[in-house]
Amino acid sequence: MASETPVTVDRAQLPPAGTWTFDKAHTRIEFVARHMLSKVRGRFSEYDGTVTIAERPEDSHVEVEIQAASLSTDTQMRDDHLRSDDFLEVETYPMLSFKSTALRPTGDNTFDLVGDLTIKDITREVVLKAEFNGWGPGMTEERPPLAAFSAHTEIDREDWDMTWNMVVETGGFLVSRTAQIEIETELNLVQ
Repeated sequence: MASETPVTVDRAQLPPAGTWTFDKAHTRIEFVARHMLSKVRGRFSEYDGTVTIAERPEDSHVEVEIQAASLSTDTQMRDDHLRSDDFLEVETYPMLSFKSTALRPTGDNTFDLVGDLTIKDITREVVLKAEFNGWGPGMTEERPPLAAFSAHTEIDREDWDMTWNMVVETGGFLVSRTAQIEIETELNLVQ
């Protein structure tokens, strides 16, 4: 059962301990990668998971599962290529997942969220630089309290066996090896 009492750590008032779920109308799981000269932004629209906020913040835990085929960059041909065997292989590996293993406070409202990111059944540790943006009551009396967080990290896609690329005539490669993952989320406290 969720606590209704917020926790204060280093002058930051954290949301009440309990299990929180993603408010999908106010959550974005996105990635950014360079394609030739420009950056391409994409997002995953189908995901589920929970955030367990503990009485001691460092004991908190995050678990997320993402449907790999739900990615969109607003260009069908590029989306199909990203879903193919050159990248995510969504027919064979339909799910991406993240499970946190540690939370380390780094400031009044910032922390490192360490966890295992699994893509194509390959699991690697990543560190998300995260920020707690605040919490408060729901929009109506019937709505549970909500909390907001931001997080980002950079990954090397080759660590997850996504090595496809092409050399371009002007030098360099068509697609960058690295991609940024950016998350903006609002959570609802489970009653």
